[in-house]
Amino acid sequence: MKIFRNFDEIIDFAIESEMNEIKFYSDLAEEMERKNVKLLFHNIALEKTARMLQLENMKDVGVLLDIENVQDLKIAGTFGEIDFSKKNLSYQEALIMAMNKEKEKFILYQELADCSADSNCRNAFLSLANQEARQKLKLEIEYDEYILHDN
Repeated sequence: MKIFRNFDEIIDFAIESEMNEIKFYSDLAEEMERKNVKLLFHNIALEKTARMLQLENMKDVGVLLDIENVQDLKIAGTFGEIDFSKKNLSYQEALIMAMNKEKEKFILYQELADCSADSNCRNAFLSLANQEARQKLKLEIEYDEYILHDN
């Protein structure tokens, strides 16, 4: 893992990570044919944009106070590897890819929280981890309703 010298470096790293996620979800939305699927991924990209703005504000404000337990349906952890370089993903493949991305991001923020000596910094990353968990839950519910339910 990258070594950070100060809080601003951590925040800059998190902002860059969110920017990558915004591009990922925006590109994924463009690949989808169904309008409701495009909207789902577009909305996640917008949520990521809002999170990026929160991170930018953290440099001045300090912390996000949003630490709560989030239910985990543990669906994303049950999938094998998918070829994420594949074009023309099915809805199922796109959801699996997105769930795994959210899980990775959750783990990243948890690890950053664990590495934080400052309690404000730790709380901020726990808050971000919980926001990622909520997005993963949203995707898991979508998967449960439209993929598992249909099978």
